Amino acid sequence: MNKSKKIAVALVLSGLIQACGGSSSSDAKKEATEQISTAVVHHIAPAKVAEYIEKYKQQIADVEFQFEGKKYELTFWDFGPEQKSIIARYDAGAGFVTFGFDMDKESPIANISVRHPSIAQELVSATDAIKISSAGDNYVYDGQVENKSTGGLHNVRLVINESFLSAGNSTLEIGGSEAVLNGTLGTKTYVQISEMIANNPEVKKLFLLNIDGSINDAINMHTGRLIRQAQLTTNIGENGDVNSGGVDLFAAGFKREYTTGGKVGVHAWCCENGKSAHLLKKSDPAHGAQLTYFREMLGNELGPDFYFFTINAAPAESIHVMTQAELDKYLLVKN
Repeated sequence: MNKSKKIAVALVLSGLIQACGGSSSSDAKKEATEQISTAVVHHIAPAKVAEYIEKYKQQIADVEFQFEGKKYELTFWDFGPEQKSIIARYDAGAGFVTFGFDMDKESPIANISVRHPSIAQELVSATDAIKISSAGDNYVYDGQVENKSTGGLHNVRLVINESFLSAGNSTLEIGGSEAVLNGTLGTKTYVQISEMIANNPEVKKLFLLNIDGSINDAINMHTGRLIRQAQLTTNIGENGDVNSGGVDLFAAGFKREYTTGGKVGVHAWCCENGKSAHLLKKSDPAHGAQLTYFREMLGNELGPDFYFFTINAAPAESIHVMTQAELDKYLLVKN
């Protein structure tokens, strides 16, 4: 997966933020004199988080992939070229299905390709071989994929919804007083951290290992709040490679630990009315939720300073690995 790409779902499926970038030093000087709002802003109101998670659980239960009538559980893996398709894993990660979906238009595209564990060749849908319908909150893909080598046809059925698109694929491994988090962050991560805190109160330290970013910033900020409320220590070790929304979670640690060699990557989010975050005025309301979050995690002065540092450090399609001096300045100080 592309670790430099931060896809922030501000309001579930509507408002998917795509990667873009650019910079202007003259704009930065002008913005420095602008009033930064201190209003408390949330993409998902704290009082609505439980409702949001309940809807997620209901929708994610509907997601499935069928191959020749056999049902498989799907896990998000990555976005395809130009975000016109989505790659998912099934059969415990042994199989892959790629299906058409235009993220800009929030619309399904009638094509599917499958790499099934028991078949050597990739199976691809022919023109008009896939029909798409809607059922409640779900998009349903029905049809056939073809083995080009043999001409054999295989029946497929796919059910997805907005909760699948914002779930992420994170894994959380718990051992004694420690837990290790990996993958792309999303609503799934919130559920994992929430359940860990409820069921494993002995966990005191959360290791962030390989995290390429967040697919759902709206809920990721609330995941950070869970970490802070539980007074967990967050840790990036010498083998850590933590980026974008993963850095947001690192900042949430009641205590934060870092070992030299670990990579801590930041960049701008994108886009608001076609503009990357660093091209917006500092007074733009679009900064509100992130400013609220980082004030909570790092304080009223350091929080906004860190946020604006991140969005100016690199454009959305790139990444800036923080130096030791930058880590000392922003993330490794006492709260």
